[in-house]
Amino acid sequence: MSLKIELKPRERVLIGESLITNGDQRTQMLIDGRSPVLREKDIMTREQANTPSKRIYLAVQLMYLTRDPREHHEIYFALVRDITAAAPSTWPYIESVNNQILTGHLYKALKEVRKLIVYEEKLLNMPSVTKAYETVALQIASPRELEASLLRQAASRLQAAHDNAGGSSPQLDEALQFNRKLWTLLLTSVTSPDNPLPVAIRQNVANIGIFVINHTMAILGNPRAEQLGSLIHINREIAAGLTERA
Repeated sequence: MSLKIELKPRERVLIGESLITNGDQRTQMLIDGRSPVLREKDIMTREQANTPSKRIYLAVQLMYLTRDPREHHEIYFALVRDITAAAPSTWPYIESVNNQILTGHLYKALKEVRKLIVYEEKLLNMPSVTKAYETVALQIASPRELEASLLRQAASRLQAAHDNAGGSSPQLDEALQFNRKLWTLLLTSVTSPDNPLPVAIRQNVANIGIFVINHTMAILGNPRAEQLGSLIHINREIAAGLTERA
């Protein structure tokens, strides 16, 4: 059965690895296939992920959008460990999320995390847990640090593919696809109206993102490991800049 969605003017949607922006009129779309779909209202950007539960949502969102969700399990379980230590009453919500993840229902897992976010809002109004949450917020890696970690991971994958050389290979394809998905998410974040960065910086990052995605697609069409150098350099430089400002 096709998935039918209706987009408002200028509304954005992630379909698979592509970020699509609607035109100036309301539009209906029918989507066939198994590509992950996220409407703009369901996309968590780095700037919005400012509480423990929202960072968990960000981690599950990455699982949903990537080819291999296991790549983000380590970050997810670290976040879960810290939130349940600060507020043990969150465990039933976490358990529901875990059940959906373990059965491969990642979109449903996102819905369960939204229930956790609602519960967290109630907790944050209780003085007895606010202090514990403040401590957790300091301990958990910031969204900027998470992005830097993912960029370094993408650079390492590309470097490994480069070092092995050769033409097309599963390792090269997977590294390029991972990098493309990551930069699609970064573009979603930097072009969001909620992004607090100055317009000039946002435009600069967006231009870099467009270059990265286009260059990645070009390499996928004609795989050559020697073309990876610019992508590796960009990821490492952006990661270094994010770490310095974290």
